[in-house]
Amino acid sequence: MYRKTGLLLFLKMLAVILLLGLPAWSGSESLAAVLIDDFANDAPAKNVHTVLDRENGEVVVYLRGEHFTTYQFHESFRIPFLWPVFAGSGIDVTRNWPMGADDPEITDHPHHQSLWTAFGDFNGYDHWHNEPIITVEVDAVSGESRGAVRARNLWVDDRRNPLVDEIREYIFYDTPDTVRYFDQSVTFRASYGDVTFGDDKEGLFAFRIRTEIQGNKNGMLTNAYGESGERAVYGTPAPWMDYSGPVEGEDIHGIALFSHPDNFRLPAWHVRDYGLVACNFFAMKDVAGMEDEGTYVLQEGEELTLSVRYLIYSGEMDLSELQEQFDLYARGDGSR
Repeated sequence: MYRKTGLLLFLKMLAVILLLGLPAWSGSESLAAVLIDDFANDAPAKNVHTVLDRENGEVVVYLRGEHFTTYQFHESFRIPFLWPVFAGSGIDVTRNWPMGADDPEITDHPHHQSLWTAFGDFNGYDHWHNEPIITVEVDAVSGESRGAVRARNLWVDDRRNPLVDEIREYIFYDTPDTVRYFDQSVTFRASYGDVTFGDDKEGLFAFRIRTEIQGNKNGMLTNAYGESGERAVYGTPAPWMDYSGPVEGEDIHGIALFSHPDNFRLPAWHVRDYGLVACNFFAMKDVAGMEDEGTYVLQEGEELTLSVRYLIYSGEMDLSELQEQFDLYARGDGSR
């Protein structure tokens, strides 16, 4: 019911660019040209296939013909996000509600949309709960060993005045079904003045695990130091966090979220037994409990890039196996 015509979506995106006076993506190349250049050496085979549908506001990602995930950026959604997210077994590993139905249906926190990126105190505005993040440009490419989605998003205030440009990139790899992974990076560009990330618990890279795998049901939170359970791992700065557990009639399934070593600091982890994992680089006091705040000011004209990897797996993975996967990411390894 929320679908619009392609013309309306195009006019809407054009209006945002014209009315808000947004500068074009830096350089003479479009997002598509940048992506195509990045993937120029890939062979013709499309093991990682992306299908961009501007009319319906989505990019569907297939791994060897199987639906892996969809980047949802339609104007009816307040922010863009990935949903659904499938393990190689065919199990959807993030919560479907409120976009679809879960069994059992858990209806708390309607702003928890599968796998998303948002923050609770950005120049005093709350994109975690309230303010929009608008996709104004998006492109996608396919390839033999990897495919990608790159979007230009605009974070706005409560009157839709622009606050910051965000360039978001997902890289999806041709990986074994038992261990699928993709990388996400966001680059914030202070194009409209200084921007401040406040010391706030709500953010930044986040997912809501499948209901059966919640910590208050069958699942378990575990961090890179081998500590387990919400009370043990909440807030502790660490390179990665894992959420996993059994699914009825199926095997163990889980999602591990890795923070790249090049990020400017270790993240604090806002995690909950009701299924939330949020990788937060700014809540050093609010979440990590440190004496000094983690507030970060990005000066006008400057950029900040943050990168993570999501590991989607089927079958049990112990601490050493998860650490091995993190080490692969830290060394810059993609598809094996």
